[in-house]
Amino acid sequence: MKKISSLLVFTLVNSVWGVVYGMIGPFYTLYIADKSGGMEKLGYAFSIMILVQAAASYYVGHYSDRLGRKPFLFAMAYVDAFVLFCYTIVDKTYQIYILQALLGLTNAVSMTIRGSLLADLTRADRRGSEIGRFNALVSVFTAAGFILGGYVAKYYGLKSIFYFGAIVIVCSTALLLFIRVPAND
Repeated sequence: MKKISSLLVFTLVNSVWGVVYGMIGPFYTLYIADKSGGMEKLGYAFSIMILVQAAASYYVGHYSDRLGRKPFLFAMAYVDAFVLFCYTIVDKTYQIYILQALLGLTNAVSMTIRGSLLADLTRADRRGSEIGRFNALVSVFTAAGFILGGYVAKYYGLKSIFYFGAIVIVCSTALLLFIRVPAND
């Protein structure tokens, strides 16, 4: 049996995650605005997320060079799933802010590790086309998630999207075990 490439597995995992985040995307902002207590507090919630993301990005990259990429991916996925679940049970503005900070941390991991791991998994002479194909596929699945999210919210309720997303993220993380990351030079 032919071995499945690590890039293909990574693309599959990110495509699944793309569906989840696409499903949640349009409703997440509305949900946060409602739970945080208004549009002005929504601005604070997103600012907290972005500032934590900015502060964490360098450290994530630095330590992923030392500790490897996969531990960060696992941690990011499990924390994301936890945060998605927690959005359905919190009811205070400060709780939303804490979840937004955690999401900022996981976004820093996602952005930094995704770029680094793509560079690790692609051939230098075809890096641009392979990363372009990766981004195209993940984007198509994210778009499908946007469409699916509307139906799930309509028929099963808004919270169901967060529960479903958390479960899918945790389950799909197992696929990361099949990724072989080349050793650093």
